[in-house]
Amino acid sequence: MSSTKGQITSLTVRDAVQAFEAHLRFKRRAHRTIIQYRPVLREFAAWADSREPGSIRPADIQRFLSHWVADFVQRNGREPSDSALKNVQVALRSLYGYLHDFGLLVHDGRYVPNPMLAIDLPSIEQKQNDWLRQAEDEALLGAYMSTDDERIIVWFLRWSGLRIGEALSLPIKDVDLAEGLIYVRKSKTPRGKRAVPIAPQLRPQITRWLEVLASRGLYEPNGPFFATRTGKPWTAQYAEKIIRRVAHRAGVRVVSCTCGSKKSTRHEPGCPRTKSGERLSDVTPHTLRRTFGSYLLNQKVRLEVVSALLGHSSTQITERAYAELQAQTIRTEMLDALTA
Repeated sequence: MSSTKGQITSLTVRDAVQAFEAHLRFKRRAHRTIIQYRPVLREFAAWADSREPGSIRPADIQRFLSHWVADFVQRNGREPSDSALKNVQVALRSLYGYLHDFGLLVHDGRYVPNPMLAIDLPSIEQKQNDWLRQAEDEALLGAYMSTDDERIIVWFLRWSGLRIGEALSLPIKDVDLAEGLIYVRKSKTPRGKRAVPIAPQLRPQITRWLEVLASRGLYEPNGPFFATRTGKPWTAQYAEKIIRRVAHRAGVRVVSCTCGSKKSTRHEPGCPRTKSGERLSDVTPHTLRRTFGSYLLNQKVRLEVVSALLGHSSTQITERAYAELQAQTIRTEMLDALTA
């Protein structure tokens, strides 16, 4: 973006989408999020052609959504679900939120309002969060882990409840064994900035990992806690791939191949294992975060405390996410009281 004779010039939608993807990678957003946004935003860029993002009005957004639905029906022979349509709108809302925040919503040399603010997202009943049941949890933690990388990421996420982006942004100095705290300073919400106590189960794993970093010459207080052998921060894609691999090895929520591929790394389009073959299990980094939260609630930790530890923006989010588990706890406590 540049200025000519006092007039602000803008970039095309295609340029904006490329800049937004680069921004997501720089912020180390989950690889799954980037992959989910990419086809929608690239189709939007192709539809917009050479237009500026700021020249697109709410009515244009509605026309694109109609175009997207028609294209979906042609390709799939059915109407898209409300959830699929909402994902398209979320991707566009994220793009325009980025453009607004960085002052890139410009048309005819002037800043313009964010058109996505006029688009209402469809209301969808929230699915209950899923977590590992006790047998699955024990199988995963007891699985053979062939590398130090495997052990630290599985145990760390399971016993800290951090989001994957929060974990991968940690410098070594913020994993403080002396204080017994993990300081989360980068999070998606203000309430996400918090200090999480280091669980006794996690302490020996952190100690071992710090020794590994020292042996690799990577023990720098300001350096990344999750560092590659070259000292660079891990990517979310790398961490998720490890977790799926360990879960597959443990036999937890294994994803089977349906295309009959004889290769472990290449599958046919449409196969649940995905074309790249990396979806070995349905266990993800967020599954471990949910498991941490459910474990605490099962141990009778108060909802307010669990909400604070997870960095939720409100206790209502925690309550909705774990409503099923809360109902089980209430039922058990009532029966215990009546039979005492």
